[in-house]
Amino acid sequence: MTVTQYSNPILRGMYPDPSIVRVDNYYYMVNSTFEYYPGIALSRSSDLLNWEQLPSIASKHSQANLTGSKSNEGIFAVCIRYHAGSFYVITTNFAEFKTFIITGKLNTNGAIVWSDKRINIDINGIDPDIFFENDHTFVQYTGYLKQGTKALQQVEIDLKTGKILVGPKVLTAGTGGRDVEGPHIIKNKDYYYLLAAEGGTGLGHMITIFRSKSIWGPFEGCPINPIFTNRDRADEPIQNIGHGDLFKDVNGNWWLVCLGTRPANVNFKTFTNTGRETLLYPVQWDNDWPIINNGVPTQTVDLTKFPKHALAVKEQSIHEFNDNFKTPVLKPQWVSLRDSLTDRISINNESLTLTGSDADLTSIETPSFLGIRQSEQNEEFVVTIDPEQVKLTTGQFGLALTIDNRHFASLTIKKNKNQYEIIEHIQVFDLVVDKVIAKSDNLPTTIKIINHPTSKEFIMKTIDKQEFSFKTSAMHFSNEAIGALNTGDMFGIYALGNDTKVTITSAKRSTLEEENIQ
Repeated sequence: MTVTQYSNPILRGMYPDPSIVRVDNYYYMVNSTFEYYPGIALSRSSDLLNWEQLPSIASKHSQANLTGSKSNEGIFAVCIRYHAGSFYVITTNFAEFKTFIITGKLNTNGAIVWSDKRINIDINGIDPDIFFENDHTFVQYTGYLKQGTKALQQVEIDLKTGKILVGPKVLTAGTGGRDVEGPHIIKNKDYYYLLAAEGGTGLGHMITIFRSKSIWGPFEGCPINPIFTNRDRADEPIQNIGHGDLFKDVNGNWWLVCLGTRPANVNFKTFTNTGRETLLYPVQWDNDWPIINNGVPTQTVDLTKFPKHALAVKEQSIHEFNDNFKTPVLKPQWVSLRDSLTDRISINNESLTLTGSDADLTSIETPSFLGIRQSEQNEEFVVTIDPEQVKLTTGQFGLALTIDNRHFASLTIKKNKNQYEIIEHIQVFDLVVDKVIAKSDNLPTTIKIINHPTSKEFIMKTIDKQEFSFKTSAMHFSNEAIGALNTGDMFGIYALGNDTKVTITSAKRSTLEEENIQ
């Protein structure tokens, strides 16, 4: 059955800065992960619309050390390419301010085995891209020039050592939009095409493109730059369009993958909780320039206008997250902050036990927080707790939602003599709410977060059917509130105190019906 349309995003929740490469019949995609561990999200698909999340790439300090990462730092834009039988993933870890390549090879089981060591490249910039041609390796990146200005630059490197052989050379300063970033070079026919992201990663974001007969330039801009943006289309449900990558499908048709956001519109204000997500659009060529989805970034893509592209895709499914811990390895959707929780997590008897630490969510360390991405504006996340396995003396445990270390909320439980205190904790910048909202004789059996465009509601239930809850504004945990658009909301189990242990038997994220916003 031919697919006539699909809906963006194709990866929902915080999956920004997408890059795709096709190897045989599979497409492999990487995304930025910033301060979340393990770094560099990796997904695989055979049909472009349905993606299987694979284990993230950077899981060792020798690949990327995130322990010093502040919020919205860490793994910046990532690029993936395949050359001479190997995958090459290039990125910048802003916490170390190091740009590097991690290589990988497919094993006989179809899994990618990544090198423990990285190839460092000594450049002063971010958002690297890698291009191979005639035994030469070129790296394009956003270079920092004098007085804070940026330009897209290029070097040629020795692929084995990362040593710079030629350059750096400025390729373009863009079209005049602020923060020219996210370069990707592709070759089509006689031209090298240089994609760029300009305008900042907010509402002014846009994709521009340049071309040259030589990889070193000079590059000329497309006459209709920007070629893809919604900066002047406030009514479109998808906004902040930028950071694109061009690639071919199995039939030789061109596509663009890029990032965008789905802001909520509440009382004439727009704000975003799910972060920057991954979008996909068909591409046609006209007079040697790409035309993306007829020039408009839509949420619904009409493939009746692109019948050849429709042959590469299958019916789109939205998969909800449900983990009953039946395998001894964490599902790849789970993330922690800045480092591994291996020494604080055990999975057995179809349950997960998390041990607390003294680091809380304000800390630039690794708190005992294990979370997944919020993927919809209307969504529920619920964990089922085994009260018999809880160890609680001087610490706390519960469910937390965070977007950075100064904007988070949690419903936590603390023991006080023979009772349990249920605590509402909210931090928004320097405003802190930390109050006991109820007391209970019993520990919770479930805790959940209900996300709506306007609100976040925390609800705890006990074995004797008591229910305790509080509600707070979703705007507090939005990209606009923190003044940074890199990350999105995460929610998960949280334990504070080295003597605290909490055991959960399931975790489920499911979509709810849309809230009627007044």
